[in-house]
Amino acid sequence: MSTLQVQEAYAFYKIYILDYSRDKAEIYERYGFSLQGSIGSKDWEVFAAILLNDRARQGDGADLMNYEVKSAVIGGSFEYQYHRNHGLEKLTNDSAIDHVFITRDESYGNIEVWLIERSQMKSIFDKWLPELLENYETAARQRFRRSVTFGFVKTHGTRLLAIKNGELQDFVEPT
Repeated sequence: MSTLQVQEAYAFYKIYILDYSRDKAEIYERYGFSLQGSIGSKDWEVFAAILLNDRARQGDGADLMNYEVKSAVIGGSFEYQYHRNHGLEKLTNDSAIDHVFITRDESYGNIEVWLIERSQMKSIFDKWLPELLENYETAARQRFRRSVTFGFVKTHGTRLLAIKNGELQDFVEPT
């Protein structure tokens, strides 16, 4: 893995995730909406691409050239979804790359970024493969969904970055 671009990623986070969500918060609240879901998956993918000095992958498969990016509320699970037409290909691709997990609170002020190397994810994908194949034996099924728990991420991952109350707290270089 290359050197983390922490300051660049943090600058993106401050402007396009934290400030953006705060700017919308009053309007959302006035009309009875929560901020939950107001930051899209692409924002997290761009944040991870900046942090890890990577680029978007075109077409189906992983989000970035070298990483799959997942986000969830702190303590929640990270969903993987495989569509009928490309599910087997995506599962195969997912097993060949590293995975980035971003946990966040509902205000987007507290986040952690975790990395799990592909070798640590292998047992999960090996378990999912026969389940995916069995799922699509039924013609009506269009999707196969599974999740990775936050507990698994904490046990098998390396925390790369932590932001508390919108302020960069710490970061580490993976070994």
